[in-house]
Amino acid sequence: MSFIYTILIIVAIWYIAKLVLDSTPAKKIEKYEEFADLMLNSYRTTAKVAYGLEEDEPEVVRMKDWYIRLKEKHKHDQSKLVRLAEDWKDYAYNLSRQNSSHYLSLESEDDESSKEHQNEGREAYLRVEEIENRFANELGQSFRNELDSERKKKQEEVERFWNTDDKK
Repeated sequence: MSFIYTILIIVAIWYIAKLVLDSTPAKKIEKYEEFADLMLNSYRTTAKVAYGLEEDEPEVVRMKDWYIRLKEKHKHDQSKLVRLAEDWKDYAYNLSRQNSSHYLSLESEDDESSKEHQNEGREAYLRVEEIENRFANELGQSFRNELDSERKKKQEEVERFWNTDDKK
């Protein structure tokens, strides 16, 4: 599994290096979106194999919608479109990295390796969260409220799960 993870990282670095050398904004946006699609496919494959999920989670669908909205909002500003596409690429990469790290931490044979994968997953999770924050803030207060509400609901579900009395 670590070999697959290493291959994904090498491919990511190669794509990023290729993107930096390409100078036209339209080409950069296209390459960022291609890379994001590649990472989302990797995320879907891991989710399907590890967890049996057939469709994207609601958070991923929401972020796709937000990305499309923001692209339309900034369609006449190439610099913002490039920044937005770069955020989308980073979101997809870190989403895939988070998912893979979680799966690898469960499959690790020793605690040290498991902790290392958990830390990588946590770092990727924080990056995903920051990009979600930027998208929501850029779309407006109602979108930010929606995001905060979603996160609060999810946190309450987790707390209910862990506070359930199993002794009954």
